[in-house]
Amino acid sequence: MGNSIYGVAISGLNAAQVALNTTSHNIVNANTEGYNRQQIKQSATTPAPTGGGFLGRGVQINTISRVYDEFVGRQVQTAKAQDGYLTSQFSHLSDLDNLLADPSAGFSPSLQDFFTGVQTVANSPKDAAARQSLLGLAESMVTKLRTVNERMAVLREDVNTEIVSSVGNINSITSQIAELNDQIILATGAGGGNPPNDLLDKRDQLVKDLNGYVKSTVIKQSDGSYNVFIGNGQNLVVGNMAFNLGAIASPDDPSRLEVAYQQFGATVIIPDNLITGGSLGGVLEFRTKTLDDAQNSLGRIAVALAQTVNDQHRKGQDLNGQFGGNFFKFPVEQVNAQHNLGANARTMTAELTSDQPFIESDFNVAYDGTNYTITRLTDGQTNTVTPASILAAGGHVAFGVRFQLSGNLAAGENFGVSFRPAASHVIPSAKNTGDAALQVSIANIGVLSSSDYEFIVDKVDDATTVGVREDSYRIVRKSDGMTTNINGTQWANPPIVVDGLSFRLNSGNFVAGDRFTIQPTRDFAENMSVMITDTAKLAAAAPIRTSSDVATIVTSLGGSNTGTGTITNITESMVSSGGSAAKKVEVVFTGPGTYDIRDAGTGTVLAGNQPYVPGGNITYNGWTVQVAGAPAAGDRFIIEPRRNTGSGTISAGVVSSVPVNINLKDPVAIQFVSSTSYQLVDPTNGNVLQGPQLYTAGQDISFNGWTVQLSGVPANGDSFIIEANAGGTADARNMLAIGKLQTMNTMAGGTSNFQGTYSKMVADVGVKTNQVKINQEAQAALLQQAETKQQSTSGVNLDEEAANLLIFQQAYQAASRTIQIAQRAFEEVLNIGR
Repeated sequence: MGNSIYGVAISGLNAAQVALNTTSHNIVNANTEGYNRQQIKQSATTPAPTGGGFLGRGVQINTISRVYDEFVGRQVQTAKAQDGYLTSQFSHLSDLDNLLADPSAGFSPSLQDFFTGVQTVANSPKDAAARQSLLGLAESMVTKLRTVNERMAVLREDVNTEIVSSVGNINSITSQIAELNDQIILATGAGGGNPPNDLLDKRDQLVKDLNGYVKSTVIKQSDGSYNVFIGNGQNLVVGNMAFNLGAIASPDDPSRLEVAYQQFGATVIIPDNLITGGSLGGVLEFRTKTLDDAQNSLGRIAVALAQTVNDQHRKGQDLNGQFGGNFFKFPVEQVNAQHNLGANARTMTAELTSDQPFIESDFNVAYDGTNYTITRLTDGQTNTVTPASILAAGGHVAFGVRFQLSGNLAAGENFGVSFRPAASHVIPSAKNTGDAALQVSIANIGVLSSSDYEFIVDKVDDATTVGVREDSYRIVRKSDGMTTNINGTQWANPPIVVDGLSFRLNSGNFVAGDRFTIQPTRDFAENMSVMITDTAKLAAAAPIRTSSDVATIVTSLGGSNTGTGTITNITESMVSSGGSAAKKVEVVFTGPGTYDIRDAGTGTVLAGNQPYVPGGNITYNGWTVQVAGAPAAGDRFIIEPRRNTGSGTISAGVVSSVPVNINLKDPVAIQFVSSTSYQLVDPTNGNVLQGPQLYTAGQDISFNGWTVQLSGVPANGDSFIIEANAGGTADARNMLAIGKLQTMNTMAGGTSNFQGTYSKMVADVGVKTNQVKINQEAQAALLQQAETKQQSTSGVNLDEEAANLLIFQQAYQAASRTIQIAQRAFEEVLNIGR
């Protein structure tokens, strides 16, 4: 009996001791992260049969288990992944939102200041101080653009840094999980199948930490190990093996770090959209869906502003009487190509010969049937070249540009050359096997998007297949996957223009599979500056002027002339100025070699004793005539400027093309041959430039690159002059036109202006930041709820554990007392024997 009592008491003592140890373990780990409360599971020892029934033999410890709900655990892991994702996004979005919303760093105030400076020059076009102030304000605006772009670039570097850090932490966690898998299997085997609770807690905490970086899927194996997967099935942990992630430079953009999966010596980039949840998923989505778009949008505003101002400025005239050049400086396309030019459908290319991709002036190439004349429009400098030179394989270099034609133009034809903005980045993939140099230019600002693009070579042409083009290409808009397919015939007949971007192969050869990443506007502001340094080169004036106060020159012979002289009007019409220019005068010969110019009404001599050269020009009050033959003394020739008699008026006129037409400033008269039709004539010699055209009030009349409108009812014989704006230093029409660009909808398909587009970008970032903030706060609450729920079942309650201590202490004391009783009983038995 003593042995039986001893056995029962000792089993109880052992059970109570294990319970006390377990409770103590719970208490000291109450604040240990990831610790789950442990409890003993005990049962009665198998009883011994006796004649009077089964006799209990005490208690046995079955196992020590942890209180852990796998379903709740998965809820916590999922909530942790989403919280990490939103917290990371909100942190980066806040940085960007603060940048754009900061009035001292933002772009909006400097944009307004620039156009205020434009208006100041428009008010005082000859004022050197106003001109210098405008250049300073332009520099300040460009600096603001560059500063915002640079700070966005810093945010991009921060993303790269976080990717490296997150990948390192993920690799550290997965290697620990793999190691714990091995330890758990060994410990479970050594423990007779009992779970190593503390190791399990540590592994589950690591899985939770992993979800803070990236959403992961855990599959528990039959041996108790975890297999961990991310993305679309990339296994980070399989048993006791861990597979690393890497942060590597993208082959499509070396400045952009991508997450790659590394296994058995192979490295495969995981697309950003497959990495979801966790801080890594959040930072990747911030970069792809917010930062890329914001920086591209900023660049789109910069290129739109620079190009539209440049285009308008080149339509103007500076204080030197020359055409305006580019106001802003930025990289332009290396090669400007124009196709199907003129009657002979020629191709003309102009290629920069300098390594510096900047240009100030437009050019004009004209053919007179013998030679070509290349004109630099900003200063009127010309270069004459033979057809053989410009048609040669190497073309002809003038003004730092190599000009080349595929064949002769028709005599009298001329065409302008204007270099367009180059796409900011055209990046060949590191995996390309061809040596092609793809050029992408910005051809149409109005339809330009803020997306990146990818140019893909699917197939190259087989040169041995005559007459059949087999090459094919794709242009993919990465923001929405929109794809434009280009076949060989289309590629062979440029230009290829997609979303305002022009694509061209400058040199080298494509190989099937070659890819190019195009970032049309990103970092455009980084390479943008003010081109003009001389205030006199600000083209505030318009290069042409018009007049309705026009006099038509009519000449006739005096009634009693005795000589053989004849008169021809050289000036057909002129600005009459409403005064003496419209005066009727007589050329009266005082001898065979001299003449007077007299007022036909009063006979007053206006210019006396002028020398006469047969066929020479006689000029007065803005008109020119010629007298030929042999006039006799006393012969008279009448010159009568007849002013317009109708009610027609002419607009100020605008320059309607860029580059400007080389003949823009040539004087042209719109001469009415009836009240409903007109012709264009050269007012200096009367040559008809364009035959009779029907007239409708308000219609556009265009010629030589200008456009005017006439209104009212012109009379037969009325003329209207379009001529060079000589001495127009007080004119500010072109500067006013630049000022109008501030509110003109030149972007987003004609639906938005510079300020509107920038405001939308700022608003989009602000709205997204606020949305993510709200979602993050809600998700933080959900995570707390999930953790609270987990703690309510698995966490350590110190009050409960303290109560358990008392219970197990009493059990221990009771078992000890039982042993004492057993010992006394045994001693009594021994005493009987004595």
